[in-house]
Amino acid sequence: MKHKLLILLSGLLCVIVSSCSDDNVNDEPNFSKPTIEKTVVVVLPMENGLSDHWKRIFTMLSHNIDQAFSSQEKTVKLNIEYHDESTENLVELAEQISVREDVYAVIGGLYSSSAKTLAATLCRTGVTFMTLATTEELVRAFASTGNLWAMTETDITQSEVLLSKVVNYGGRSVGLIANGNDEYGKTFVDWFAFQANELGLQVKGLYTYIGSDIAESATNAAVSGADYVICVPSHITDIGVVVDKFNAAGANVPRLLFSDMAYGSDVIDQLGQKAEGIEGVCFGANPETGFDVSYRTFFGTDPTVGAAQLYDAGMLLSYAVWYQELHPDTTLRNSLRKIVDGRDFNMGSWMGEDMRNVINALSRGGEPYVRGASGWLDFDSKVYTNVLSTIYYNYKVYDGRYLILDYNTADGGNRTDATLAGWNWKATQMQEFGAGTSISYAPLTGHQALIVASSTGWSNYRHQADALAMYQLLKEHGYTDDDIILIVADDIAEHANNPEKGVIRVKHGGENVYADAKIDYRLKDLGPHDFCNILAGKPTEKTPTVIEGNEGTNLLLFWSGHGTPGAFCWDELARGVTPEMMQDTLSQLHAKKGYRKLAAFVETCYSGSVFEGSTGFPGMIFYTAANPNETSKADIFNTDLGVWMSNRFTSTLIENLSNKSVISMRDLYNRLFINTVGSHVMVYNAEKYGNLYNSSMDEFINP
Repeated sequence: MKHKLLILLSGLLCVIVSSCSDDNVNDEPNFSKPTIEKTVVVVLPMENGLSDHWKRIFTMLSHNIDQAFSSQEKTVKLNIEYHDESTENLVELAEQISVREDVYAVIGGLYSSSAKTLAATLCRTGVTFMTLATTEELVRAFASTGNLWAMTETDITQSEVLLSKVVNYGGRSVGLIANGNDEYGKTFVDWFAFQANELGLQVKGLYTYIGSDIAESATNAAVSGADYVICVPSHITDIGVVVDKFNAAGANVPRLLFSDMAYGSDVIDQLGQKAEGIEGVCFGANPETGFDVSYRTFFGTDPTVGAAQLYDAGMLLSYAVWYQELHPDTTLRNSLRKIVDGRDFNMGSWMGEDMRNVINALSRGGEPYVRGASGWLDFDSKVYTNVLSTIYYNYKVYDGRYLILDYNTADGGNRTDATLAGWNWKATQMQEFGAGTSISYAPLTGHQALIVASSTGWSNYRHQADALAMYQLLKEHGYTDDDIILIVADDIAEHANNPEKGVIRVKHGGENVYADAKIDYRLKDLGPHDFCNILAGKPTEKTPTVIEGNEGTNLLLFWSGHGTPGAFCWDELARGVTPEMMQDTLSQLHAKKGYRKLAAFVETCYSGSVFEGSTGFPGMIFYTAANPNETSKADIFNTDLGVWMSNRFTSTLIENLSNKSVISMRDLYNRLFINTVGSHVMVYNAEKYGNLYNSSMDEFINP
């Protein structure tokens, strides 16, 4: 069908997808210009609202093409003809397209099996085929034809990015669930074990399945003992089966990471609440291009999988149309190659003004360096089959939407992954610690801990679960109840929504962290000032049990709850413990010589805003889940309970203290920073603590 653009929509899109321009009449599209029209066939799944996503992409592109040719005497128009990848007979469709003289190119094949079917006819009959599919077999089979243009790297890269995530998360062992009988899963099955070995990971098993056998594979993977399991489902229904089997498994369930099949508007539409908490990676737009933001701002919804790559395919074709107009004897294949080979200068990105720069440069005989919504459009100069660099979202479903935790890429050589935060670590974010000043400490004679969960209610399940998990960790390492002061609301274990009365877990199938817990204070019986008295070691009639340390006592403070800028919340009090209150409390503790060393770990939003001013105290160090301007992130969603079971910062902390109790303070920061995606872990007062490389958590965890 022909794609028609309403003038009103064009005007609105101008606000979103074009750069600022002057009032020159030439900046406006001229609809009376001679138009070079080309038919582009798009073969993609159209069900579950996906057709709307694809059409929006070409609405944006059509407007930007108009702007791109605003200073030229002619313009280009791509007439888009849509076909449903999921319902049509692709063999027959490919045969029909291959003999049509009006078809300029084909874009499609979101699914690897579909892409292979289309390519088998199209590429061998000389039709330019631009695909979003990522299987290695597709490239191997059709690269030699010169007619296949894959807009992403192959799943060899995606597999390695997923495994690199496991390494960065601190995992040591990994398993794989994949369909061993389809094109999509085969790449992962072929490369997974090799890549895992190269990255130093122990492979616990490859749980392949055919058809409905995924239930058995998922069950076996859930009890494999792996730290992480990478799941490569063939269909959305497979995702639901895997989630159910992992939720039903016992203790020590591996953490799931899904491939790009679990990303897309149709996934949430079909799985509903069951999708909550799903995490994985998917190819997408480069965040620096602003494509996702523009799409979201105008259309009021997130782009789906492949949106950036689809836009770039259409954009390249529009450039090729113009190049052929300027060089009539050049084929479409060679026109595309000339365009992606350009290295003269950077002409911007995907927006209308940027595209106009490219069109004007081509008209002058230039060879501009072309960048799209997905990033630089570099292709191998020998076969021109795969784009050489792909951005991968690290996504997580949160409150019914995809939350992008970070971005991952491959360097084209070692193919190591780097988070978006990692791109900025050395320059702006990750803290550097020198040797530190030499501080003399008294001999270690005792340990005490203060653990606080400062929220109430079923929806805040994770805060009490984390506090109780920290309590159980300390008990396992030798603390007695006399050494620990535990403050929680204690309204979760017997809550009406809890199907297992008296049971609180911090992960699926995990131990009951509520078992035998000795609670010293219920949250409703205390206020923020009472907490300060307890930490400062000032007993009152209301709080007779307080920290009673001396110069030989190491103190551990753990706090989990909500936060606002400039405060830790206390139940319904948004202004609970403020920076001034914390500073005064620590001053009192220091003045009375009530500690040897103090290590605080705080899991709240904006937690850095309370501790950033608490500096200058010898022997104190403060780790916060977020900097003063960030929210922290929940972790591990339980679909049966309808709650998050933990927070990312705390789950990482407990994992590293359980497995590596002798970890240095510097290495602990590194682990927390890398794995707490979505916020930046901060350390305060390190310069007054000593050498973080030589200081160990062993002296806090092992009495």
